[in-house]
Amino acid sequence: MTEKTRLKVGVFSLKRRFIVMLAVVLVLSNLITYRATRNAYRWPVNMPPAAVENGDDNVAEEKSAELAAFLEVLSILEDRYLDEVSQEELLTAAIQGMVESLDDPQTSFLDPSHWEEMMITIDGSFSGIGVEINSVDDYITIISPIRNTPGERAGLLAGDRIVEVDGEDIVGITTMEAVQLMRGPEGTPVTITVERDGVDEPITVEIIRESIMLPSVFPKMLESGIGYIEVTNFDEHTGETFREALLELETEDMGGLILDLRDNPGGLLNEAVKIARELLPAGPITHMVDRDGEILETYQSFGTEKPYPIVVLVNGASASASEIIAGAFQDTGTATVVGTKTYGKATVQHLEGLANSTGLRYTVAKYQTPNGRDINEVGLEPDVEVELPEELRVLFHRVARDLKPGDEDMNVQFLQQMLKSLDYNVNDTGVYDSATERAVRSFQNEHGLNATGELNLETRTQLNEEIDLLLEENDTQMQKAVEVILEKM
Repeated sequence: MTEKTRLKVGVFSLKRRFIVMLAVVLVLSNLITYRATRNAYRWPVNMPPAAVENGDDNVAEEKSAELAAFLEVLSILEDRYLDEVSQEELLTAAIQGMVESLDDPQTSFLDPSHWEEMMITIDGSFSGIGVEINSVDDYITIISPIRNTPGERAGLLAGDRIVEVDGEDIVGITTMEAVQLMRGPEGTPVTITVERDGVDEPITVEIIRESIMLPSVFPKMLESGIGYIEVTNFDEHTGETFREALLELETEDMGGLILDLRDNPGGLLNEAVKIARELLPAGPITHMVDRDGEILETYQSFGTEKPYPIVVLVNGASASASEIIAGAFQDTGTATVVGTKTYGKATVQHLEGLANSTGLRYTVAKYQTPNGRDINEVGLEPDVEVELPEELRVLFHRVARDLKPGDEDMNVQFLQQMLKSLDYNVNDTGVYDSATERAVRSFQNEHGLNATGELNLETRTQLNEEIDLLLEENDTQMQKAVEVILEKM
């Protein structure tokens, strides 16, 4: 071997040892960071003891051998690849590839911008369009539009599959990448294209981003002394807000309670547990189990059974923490679950802060009901199944933009369906014809609006309010809940 060759080999060996030492330091640093900060995050998990005991040199040597090829490839690519590439880029790509190999849409590596977005979501306020999304079969799917947000006003619905954002095809991207595209400064526009079951053509809407604040608890007293509390999601304030709302209703001599979890996509488990503890008797609320079905933690209630009957309303957009609460009521027999089968998401995600303002969101366990039922990817069957009337389901399609005579698309058909339901003489042809113009002008006259015959934002808002009233009057699920309560009061 020549002196030049020996020198080159020696330099490569030194670099390899340096990379190994660097990797060890990074691992140790992250372990120290994890132990120092793990209790600060929203989903703490009591993990089982590590499989490797101190002093197990054989296992350590095996791990070192498994990493050898990775470190060699890292060094070769950094030094000899045709195009210059940084070690940071290679390591990030390696981490992303490792996470993506798990084939779990709930597990993702979060770069600094995505990590910041996740923290914003948890804190309950952000600037965007206001929809809860998930990845289903490579499609970014809306679990639920958030109440009183641009997304809801634009007519986006649970189950819509978002296929484009600002003209960019997003099929196959991660949930966090989709969030990043749809979030943005308040007052800026974003164009969303969705596919919807039962609608032949994609629907495209332009939405103006707003600062989204997330009120999540909506209480009121119904007739006959029945209390009603709708919970739309679980954020940092939901548990305390619910407790205050429940206390206020109870001081008004409430004789029964309807807890409405329809279209509730979930959120922070701890906040859901707070609600369950207000209503459930002493005993388990949910079990957190690992990959082997072993219980890692059980969340308990310490209260007493309420003296009044309770009904829980659910539907196909009730997911995650809302399913956990409904399942606990069902297993303990302390409430009647009414509605339709739930979404079927009952996995536990943990957030881990990493170096360089990055993070990891990963699935660590599943939730089970108090009786040990696994409802993930299965859903929860209600005690009393009640569908909404078929003729009312079309009314969940909302008009997403202004319209004028001569327009022809699915939005016009949605408008015509809404007008027909309010007893205006139109046919749902999808063409903004003279009959549609007359009906819009009549609607505007009857509600004190400028009678132009064109559909503007003011008219759309009033029309949505009228449809909401109609849906409430014909809400068969709600009517059944009241009936069940009255039978038990």
